[in-house]
Amino acid sequence: MAERVALVIGNSDYVNVPTLPNAANDAADMAARLTEMGFAVHSGENLNQAQTLALVEEFGKSLHPQDVALFFYSGHGVQIGTENYIIPVDADATDEPTLITASVKLQAFLRTMELRADRRIVILDACRNNPFTAKLASRGIADGGVSRGLAKVEAGVGSFIVFSTQPGNVALDGTGRNSPFTTALLRHIGVAGEDIHGMMLKVRADVVAATGETQVPWENSSLVDEVYLAGSNAAQPTPQLPPEPETNTAQRVVAEPKYYFVDGLDPNGDGFLALRAGISGDAPRLLKMPEGTRLELLGTAGVWYHVRLLDGQEGWAHSRWIACCTTNAEQPAANPADGGSCDDLWTMRNAIWAQYGYCFTSARGKSTFGNAGCSRNQAQVQAAMSPQDRARVDRLRAAEANQGCP
Repeated sequence: MAERVALVIGNSDYVNVPTLPNAANDAADMAARLTEMGFAVHSGENLNQAQTLALVEEFGKSLHPQDVALFFYSGHGVQIGTENYIIPVDADATDEPTLITASVKLQAFLRTMELRADRRIVILDACRNNPFTAKLASRGIADGGVSRGLAKVEAGVGSFIVFSTQPGNVALDGTGRNSPFTTALLRHIGVAGEDIHGMMLKVRADVVAATGETQVPWENSSLVDEVYLAGSNAAQPTPQLPPEPETNTAQRVVAEPKYYFVDGLDPNGDGFLALRAGISGDAPRLLKMPEGTRLELLGTAGVWYHVRLLDGQEGWAHSRWIACCTTNAEQPAANPADGGSCDDLWTMRNAIWAQYGYCFTSARGKSTFGNAGCSRNQAQVQAAMSPQDRARVDRLRAAEANQGCP
């Protein structure tokens, strides 16, 4: 059974740099609110490096793949190079290497969550000014690698990462009990029936208003379904399958599923159809689907189709650019015993890569398939490819090798 599990850390009482009055309050209040909402909460305040790592390990061991995992942090955090670091209360630094050694890389938290839970929420109220700037400067040390605010973070599918302000900017600690960001978050996070994307719209509006537009919360989402942190009481559209084309009963009984496909895109437009998380043009875009992308139709809601890609990803797309129908049996054969020239085998193999949104790097691939609407590199396509298509690619590649194809 899916659980909701949270890790909450707040650091205020720093030993070697100025304190942050509100950070521990932020964490304590957030832990209490999440507990009220039914989360299993692992929390700590004013943690040193060893305590932080121990709590992360405890949190990781409690997670299961079906869980929603949430990490909230309030305190000092810095960007060094392209990496973000959480700063424990005992951190000290004489230069950038010692600052890195004394801190905990944000990627350690992300990696723990990605390995163990399919849906991951990371909320960082940690974009304050680098606390060691003045200290390093007093020793004649430049902090050229330490950047303002925190760097943008890319994470795997199923992640939702929130910053209390935009990348490269700094957030306010606030003058009340909580920071402006956490104040807004506490106000909206417990509302039942509010998807996390909708919740963040309200949080952002509150923070922008409270800070005179100097602080704009920002998020990076790769969620593939809606997440309701406080539970959902909203009615969801009930998919209704469209009527099948007129045919007799014998013709409707087929061994292979029907596949719809993306069709009719404007050649002078974006070159892709968006797969979205909901039935609205404003719903979060999950990925880009180029012309010819094969889709399994799961249901409809008005002009929107609920579809599944060959890699299993589901979402909603506008029916205007979806045509019917092909069957699996109608797809090009992938058996090397069927023969074919080197060009034929190359085209069949790379057509499969193109189908999964691969961005070709070779001149031949670009010229044959184009990269309009592509969104995935080689590793991402390999991860998304169905076992059947992966086997087809391997067989075609073997056939090319047997023929001595370049």
